Parts: sequence; C-alpha cells; structure tokens
Amino acid sequence: MKVLSTLSKPRLVFFNLLLVLLLGVIDTLTGQEISFSVFYMLPIYLVTWYSGRWPGVAISLLCSLVWLAADDISGAATSFSLIPVWNMMVRLIFFLMMTYLLSELQKNEERRRILERVFFHDILNLVGSVRGFAELLKNNDVQATQEIYDLIYQAADRSLEDIEAQRALASAEKNELVIERTEVSSRVLMNLIANLYQHHKVAKGRTIVIADETENLQLVSDQSILSRILGNMLKNGLESTRDGGKVIFGCRQEREQICFWVHNDAVIPDQTRKQIFKQGISTKGKGRGIGTYSMKLLTEYLHGEISFHSDEQEGTTFKACFPMITSEGNELL
Repeated sequence: MKVLSTLSKPRLVFFNLLLVLLLGVIDTLTGQEISFSVFYMLPIYLVTWYSGRWPGVAISLLCSLVWLAADDISGAATSFSLIPVWNMMVRLIFFLMMTYLLSELQKNEERRRILERVFFHDILNLVGSVRGFAELLKNNDVQATQEIYDLIYQAADRSLEDIEAQRALASAEKNELVIERTEVSSRVLMNLIANLYQHHKVAKGRTIVIADETENLQLVSDQSILSRILGNMLKNGLESTRDGGKVIFGCRQEREQICFWVHNDAVIPDQTRKQIFKQGISTKGKGRGIGTYSMKLLTEYLHGEISFHSDEQEGTTFKACFPMITSEGNELL
C-alpha cells in the first residue's frame, strides 16, 4: 500500500485500468461457473482511496461494462435481451455505493490526520511559551515574580485544555469539535495571549503591541479554540516580522461581529496569497503551513470568517471575525 501511495494519480489509474481488463479476460475465460464479482472491487477500492471519488466513479463504470462484456462473450443465456443491461445497472449502482462510502471514509481519515497535525502544532506553540518563561528564570533575565508564575500556570492550563479538546475530537463519531461556550473578555484574552507569545522563541527581538484603538468587548465563545486561533495569528505575524520589528494586535466590533486582527510590515509573495489557507502552504519552508490552515479550520468551527490583506504600502493584516453572541446563545442583530 505504501508503494501505491507514492504513485502519481495518472499512473495509479492506468495500473488499475490494466487490472480491470485483466479481470475481464479471466472472467471471460472461466465462464459462468466461477464468479469474479468480488475481485472487481479491488481496482475500485484502490482508485477511490488513492485518487478520489470521481476517478472511482469512472473505474466503477468501466468495471460494470467489462463485466457485461465478459458475460456476453462467455455466452451467458438469458430469457430476455435487456436482462444483461439490467444486471449491469444493478452492479453499477452497487459499485457506485461502495465508491461513495470509500470516498467518505477516506475524507474522514484525511480530516482526522489534518486535525491531529493542527493539534500538535498548537500544543508545541504553548509548550514553546512555557520554555521561554523557564529560560528567563534559568538565565536570571527576570526576577521570579507572581506574574511569571501565573503566566506559566496559564500556559500549562491552556495545554491541558487543548489536549482535552483533542481527546474529545478523537472520540467523536463524526470527528466534530464539541463547542463549549463561555463568556470571554476580548481584552483579557488578548493580554493573556500576547504575554504568552512575547516570551516564545519566535518573538525574540520582536515586540507585540496591543493597538490603542482596541475595544474591550464581551462575547460568548469556546475560549480554548478561540485562543488557538488568535495564538496562531500572532505567532504567524511574529515569524514574518524582521528583527527589531513589531506586531500589532487589535480588536474591534464591526456591525454584528467582533473582529481580531494581527498586523506586521511583511508582505506575502503573490504566488502564496491565493493558497495561504491551504494545508502545507507556507513561505517558511518544507513541512510548514499548518498554522494558517489551522486558523481557517478552527475559525469555521466557531462560525467565523478569516481573511487577510497584504501589499507593499500597508504590510500584512490577518483578520478573524466571529458573531457576537449573548449568554443565551443568540446572535446579536
């Protein structure tokens, strides 16, 4: 199976076309006494799992036609001329049902793998903050104050919350996040995240600034998921900022939404902008691109929208907007 996963889609489809034709030849030679129906499922499985639903539909149609031809050539006797066509349609429907089920199973498996990568990415962000605080204490760069201890505790507490959220996700039948809404103060949450990431290794030589126009708004949302989104936005901004630069973190109400934004002076290359929220797309090298994908995926879980603007004059701003919700769970209109 590992060998098949390394093949390009055209080669995989071509290999399975030959397999279908081979099955048709064997089916014809063995006649009506030996059934080969189960073997036609092999190319359907391989193409659907490794190439997608529509190639699976095409190979299902081919299998039905080859089976029909094999029956006709081997001299299958029927009482009515349209019976073979009817049998072919029944087989095709069965093959298409299997193709659909396989493609949905593959989609869910891929989603589980992506969410697992997102989880580890976000946990590493938090652990990086804890390590940053520990290094400050170890190197005697700051005095051990209650504030430092509180920030370390909050980072560890956030890590436990994210681990619990991932465990719930893994055990969910449909791989859906369980949204646990609580009242959240935007300014308090932003200060917490800014303090955590100011001591992360990606913030070395860079400054996080809370925008002067930031509003202190109350919203009802899942604080753990919201923190992961904002943390990734801030970390992404820090990674793109030059040494000595600053990242501006802000929040305001726009109509019925609350919008958080992160701004820096960097510019996203043109070839990256159209795919910025796709998994694996990043300007930071191979194996990266989880952060922006995570931002989009988790924002959609909270029924929000995320966007960005980037040009030479104004730099880059990422903005995530969420519906304002009352404690009763109703959107404010």
